[in-house]
Formats: sequence, C-alpha cells, structure tokens
Amino acid sequence: MSWKLKKKTQDLLASEEGFIKKDWGGKVAFALVYPNSYAVGMSNLGFQTIYWHLNQRSDVVCERVFLPDPEDWDEHRRTGTPPFSLESQRPLSDFDFVGFSVTYEGDYINVLRLLGLAQIPLRPEERRPHDPLILMGGVCAFSNPEPLAPFMDFVVVGEGEEIIEEIVEGYRAAFQGVLPSARNREALLAKLTSIPGIYLPHAYDVSYHDDGTVSAVHPRSGLPGIVIKRRLGDVNDFQTISLLKTPKAEYGHMALLEVGKGCGRGCRFCLEGEIYRPVRHRSLDALREAVAKLSKESKRVGLVGACVSDYPWIGGLMKILEEYGVEISISSLRADSLTEELVASLARGGHRTLTVAPEAGTERLRQVIRKNISDEQLYAACDMIRAHGIPNLKCYFMIGQPTESDEDIEAIPDLAARLRERLFRDGRSGQLTLSVSSFVPKPWTPFQWAPFDLVERLERKLQTIKAGVRRFPNVRVFHESPREAFLQAVLARGDRGVGRLIELAAQCEGDWRKAMRAWEGDPTFYAHRARPLDERFPWDHFEVGVKKTQLIREYQRALGLTPAPTG
Repeated sequence: MSWKLKKKTQDLLASEEGFIKKDWGGKVAFALVYPNSYAVGMSNLGFQTIYWHLNQRSDVVCERVFLPDPEDWDEHRRTGTPPFSLESQRPLSDFDFVGFSVTYEGDYINVLRLLGLAQIPLRPEERRPHDPLILMGGVCAFSNPEPLAPFMDFVVVGEGEEIIEEIVEGYRAAFQGVLPSARNREALLAKLTSIPGIYLPHAYDVSYHDDGTVSAVHPRSGLPGIVIKRRLGDVNDFQTISLLKTPKAEYGHMALLEVGKGCGRGCRFCLEGEIYRPVRHRSLDALREAVAKLSKESKRVGLVGACVSDYPWIGGLMKILEEYGVEISISSLRADSLTEELVASLARGGHRTLTVAPEAGTERLRQVIRKNISDEQLYAACDMIRAHGIPNLKCYFMIGQPTESDEDIEAIPDLAARLRERLFRDGRSGQLTLSVSSFVPKPWTPFQWAPFDLVERLERKLQTIKAGVRRFPNVRVFHESPREAFLQAVLARGDRGVGRLIELAAQCEGDWRKAMRAWEGDPTFYAHRARPLDERFPWDHFEVGVKKTQLIREYQRALGLTPAPTG
C-alpha cells in the first residue's frame, strides 16, 4: 500500500469530528462506498445516516470508502494500492459487504472503476466465495437500477434505515462461524429474497422485442414479478441527521437535518416528488430532539428536504432552532411558500444568497411542467429578500422541456431583467445567478415518455440566454454541459444493455465517446426517442408508490391532450 495515499487518508480523518472507529474482531465488516469524491459523498445526508445506523450495532463495523481524487489514480496504479477505507485503511476486498450509495447516474462508471481497482470481479457469476457481496442502494437503486444490475449481487430498493439491519441479520444467520473460503453466496442470496425490498437481478430474466424494447421480465424460483419499494412506516422512528463534521465537504461547516421525505407539489419532471410518495413530515417533537442533539456539535444547521419551505410547521421549527441558538441554512425554497418570518430567520443566520427554482421563463411553460409559480410571486420573493438585506438570488431554470418554444427561452433573460430590477432598486448591490440545466426525462415521472432534446438545439438555447443577459454586469449564467445531460438521459432510461456501455467507459478511463464507438448499442435509442404510452419500460417490474395510469394522465394533461381538472 502506498504510504503517500495512506498518509493523505490519515490526515483527512484527523480533520473530522464524529467518525466511528471499531475493532474488527467477530464483526460483520461493511464498506459503505460513495462512488464520487470525499467532498461530494460527505455532503450526502443519506450516506451519513446509513453509516451511523450500521455502527450503532455492536456486531457491525462500518467504514467509508470514496473515489480516489483525480491526482491519486496514477499512484494507486503505480503502487498496486486498491481502494481502502478511511477508518482502518483496509482494502475493499477485506470487507464482507461492499455497499454502493448511488445518487447520480454520472457515478455509475465510478462503481465499476472502484471494483476494477479493487480487483473484485465485476460480474456476480465470476465472484469467488471469499469476495465481498456487492450491493447498491440510494435513489438510483429504486428509480432504475437496470444499467448497473448486471454487476450487483443484490439491490436495496427503497429507504435503507430498517432494511440494512435485516440484511446484516440474514448474513449472520447464513455465515456465522463459516470461513470466507467456504461461504455459499447463493445460499445467502436465497435467504435475502425473503426480505421485502431486496432485488436479485440475476434471478430476473429480461426478454426483448425485435426493436430492442423490453417485452417481459421473468422472475425465477417463485420470486415476485414486482419488486416493491421499501418505505419507512414512521419517519419519526429514525433520525436522519449528520453527526460527522469535516471542513473538506461542501456542507462541512454545518450539521444537516432532514425535515421529511417527499414533496406533494407534483412537478411533472421531478423524480424525487414521485418516488418518495407518500409525503411524510417529521413531527416537531422529533425535530426538537434532533436539534437538541445537533446543537451540541454545531451552531449552524442545514435543513434538508424536497421542499423545506413547504414543511407545514415551519414557523414552529424556526422557534425551536432559535431556542437552541442555532442558525439555519436551506438549499432551495419555493417562491410561493416564502414567509417574512422564514426570510428574516435566514437573514439573521447570515444568509447571503437565497435560491428559488422557477424552472421556466414563462407562466405558460410553468403550468405545463406543473411548477405553478407566477411572475408576481417571484417579484414578491425579490421584495422580501431585498427588504431583509440578503444581497444575492440564485434561480434554477431548465431548458429542453416538453412543449418549449423559442419564446419560452427568450423569456428567461427577460424575466432575469425584471427580477434584477426588483432586487437592486435603490442602488442596492448584489448578484443574480441563473443556473441552467437541461431537461432529462426520468423514470417514474409524467415526462418519462418524452424525448431528450438534441444537444445542438440545447447549446443554441444556452447562447440565447447568455446573450440576453450579457448587458447586465451583476447577472451571471452557469450551466451544465448538454452533452453530459445527454449521457445522463441514456443512463437514466437505460436497460441492462447499457451496462455494457458503462463497462466499456470504465475500461476507457472515462472516455465515453470512445466507449460509445465500441458499443453495439445506439445511445439515441435511449435518449432521443419519444416512448409510446404502451411501451414497457426497463423499470416496470418495480413498484415505487406511483401508478403508471396516473403518470399517463399527467403527461396527457401537460401536452393538452386531456383537460386539466377544475376546482
């Protein structure tokens, strides 16, 4: 093992507060892997939550593993150093479980790069009795795990706080006292099938039509045809908080607290608003207990949720936070649920920037995507922000959405000009930032049938927006690459055949263009093709809490094919 890499990891750990280090003797060893950088992974509240819950068991040791920094890959290869954990610097192959927390499609390639660097066979059928069991959890595991399914021993479909303990119990029952070389992997996986929310990809055979679309998914050995997502019955039973502090993470200066799961707004492009149904808010009593714990470690708390300003008891929560002397941070707010009390509290906490997400430049297009925020509500938000002395506003926009016209794109810089006028009147200074992303049709949303826009067209739209605000010195535009969004569309809508593309990209050290040239598949088949309403999707053998018939109705309403409901 490289001393240089080991020393870097030790220094990283020394800068943390709250990490858990255990003796390995007689314990189930679980490597919790975030397939991205340390800074990104340590800003993920779900990742931290599972780490904490696993380590509350006396019979488990859970340690964290991250993707090596770009400058460290050559050192890993030169010295033959495999990926290793922060807490004990043990190689990935020493663990009983390697659990990947996968939140973004762009991290799929990193899962395979880490397994390859660890010299763990990529495919389950090639793994030996002593190899770790490889599993996948996180949002991508229950939106559409099929592109990574060929590489997983099993997939955790749903919220992991309860199910992860049942997996450990199943492991202990199957392998208690059994030497690693004598383990029967199939026997354990068979035991895990009795746990709701466990998906064994190798036990489901997929057949295809001649045109490449999925025709059927056949479960083996009497397994259910539909894998049902696991949901927490009562979110108050589990605290979702961060207890690890590090200066190296995006939110490392503050503790994180989840106020609830899901969002009832129903934006038609939004994955999170669908797959976390039903909406479940934590009670004020539960949050008070969490704030009391966090306030001992940090005086700044970031509130996490799909729409924090929609929390029904937000005023009471503000009072609790003030009672404990805690300042707050919120990543994004709904312009139509902002209150004077909330903005004042954020201003007192030193907020210099507030973020809202109009998503579209016109009210017409906002109605299509069901982001029902009016221009007047945006102006009112600007007035509140200005009145409380917060100088900066960030606005999220999305281009390439269904029914979008040139007028909708041209309206974005026009709206920016009007917002700027409200924010900076009376000579006030500040910054208005437009963050522009490309619409990617995601599974389980009403827009899952819609095509991804052409890259060239998206690039022209970006030029229109940037040209429209160029005359304003205090308005800036940030945007993602439409080509990266195209890749995300391929991966988000992919089937198991896309797994081969990911494998090729890993072999090509992340050169996706080279991988696509070598791949037998057609990326445009997954990204640019509008799907007929009767097509079977690669993810249709899952149940995540939303009915396809309802999604179809919402899609048709968006396109104006059926009247919107009244009243």
